[in-house]
Amino acid sequence: MTLFAFFWAALLPHHPVIVHLPQSLDRLAASLYAAFLPPQDAVVPSPYSESPPPRQASVNQPLPLQPQLFWPPAAEVNWYRWQATAAVAVVPEATAMPQDSGTGDLTLTSGPCGGADGAALADPDTDGYAIWVKDVVIGQVPSLSAAEAIADQIRQAVPLLEANPEGLLPSLGESRAAAQVDGQTVFVLPDLEQQADDSDREQAPLQATQWVNNLRHAFGADPLNSVRVQMVAYGLGETHQTIGGTASWYGPYFHGRQTATGEIFNQHELTAAHKTLPFGTYLKVRNQLNGKTVVVRVNDRGPYIGDRSLDLSYAAAQCLGAEHVGLIPYQATILAPGVPLAWRDSRVAALP
Repeated sequence: MTLFAFFWAALLPHHPVIVHLPQSLDRLAASLYAAFLPPQDAVVPSPYSESPPPRQASVNQPLPLQPQLFWPPAAEVNWYRWQATAAVAVVPEATAMPQDSGTGDLTLTSGPCGGADGAALADPDTDGYAIWVKDVVIGQVPSLSAAEAIADQIRQAVPLLEANPEGLLPSLGESRAAAQVDGQTVFVLPDLEQQADDSDREQAPLQATQWVNNLRHAFGADPLNSVRVQMVAYGLGETHQTIGGTASWYGPYFHGRQTATGEIFNQHELTAAHKTLPFGTYLKVRNQLNGKTVVVRVNDRGPYIGDRSLDLSYAAAQCLGAEHVGLIPYQATILAPGVPLAWRDSRVAALP
């Protein structure tokens, strides 16, 4: 009957027709209509809308940028300390230290004569730890702890050295050898009282001078003259007694052997052999060919070949520019013995 009613309504003229469906069919149609409709509180996007849906906007929209004022604070860096740390280094096995900086007569390490044209500072037969400053070997010590301590002292003094490298001078006392600039200590060498060998303590002024000259060279200052340094440090003064003649030198073959005084000969120290002068006598030796001078200490007997009257160590020969010549005419002034004195700027400046 219901199907027949639909056909009947379709064939009748188009007049308003009220179709009464069974109550069960009305409820079924209402439920189907409600199932396909969106909920009342839902937002149905229009296909003609230009703005994206709110949910899509929250996904694609970037997060807002924070002003720089709200950024976390960066760690503060002490650039002066960083540069000083980078400029000073401790290098083991200094036996391989370079000898030529490529700047003419200058070498990376000053010799025992105080200038930059002498022998290497460190004994090549001794292993240890070298302190480097701006690619210049300043000195060598046997232990790593001592090297690190000296390097740290130099790092703290880098600003002073850059401001006044010419003011760097040795500072020698009874139990220490050090260096100062503008009244402030730059480095302190190992305690001299712990050195049982008297010759090591006697070499302390020379060693301090070498370190100072190397450090002066690293910062562009002229080296100190070892003759001035030794005479002030040892309290030596010139006398009217002089000797002269022909000087030779000896080195590698005798290095490490016992001298006439009983001490071990070190070719890298400023010593000399003479036939009659008392042991411990200091001589200011002058090379008559070039005018170079050096102070040496007599600790051996000789020479006994030909008419030679003075035999210099290899280091002393280098200071005099005689390591390649072999024999030189010399004149030496006997220096009066003295007591080591503390360094004073006025004393250094007053020396010729």
